[in-house]
Amino acid sequence: MRSIKMALGVVLGMAVAAGSLASADAMSDAIKYRKSMMEVTGYNFKMMAAMVKKEMPFDKAQFEKMASTVHTMSMLTLDGFPKGSDSLAGDTNAKDAVWSEPAKFKDDVAAFQKASADLVAAAKTGDMAQIGPKFKDTAGSCKKCHDSFRSKSE
Repeated sequence: MRSIKMALGVVLGMAVAAGSLASADAMSDAIKYRKSMMEVTGYNFKMMAAMVKKEMPFDKAQFEKMASTVHTMSMLTLDGFPKGSDSLAGDTNAKDAVWSEPAKFKDDVAAFQKASADLVAAAKTGDMAQIGPKFKDTAGSCKKCHDSFRSKSE
């Protein structure tokens, strides 16, 4: 009887440990997911900024595609921050405020989503007089969220 209890204890312990490892892997994957989204967003922002600043020729189709990509990333942002994917789960620069102030975080993400949707609409016009201010608004929404919820540059 004692050996059966011991064996059950070992099996239960292994199951709990395996569940914890699976959970840790999921949180590590969430961190990788959001870092990848931020990298994609940053790349597209840099290219659009170069066009807005006239450091490279404006290409309406490319700009529209990049604005659309940024908007897509905005719509996926919340998916990259599941509960438990904080600094205890791995290498992340997300501040604890992401999880301790979820309403504010969601509001900032919603502002990014709206601004990026407006940027897509402006990009479709090809008119830099419309695009410039919408680009600035979108960049500002990113900065506001990063200032509140990111501890340093990734």
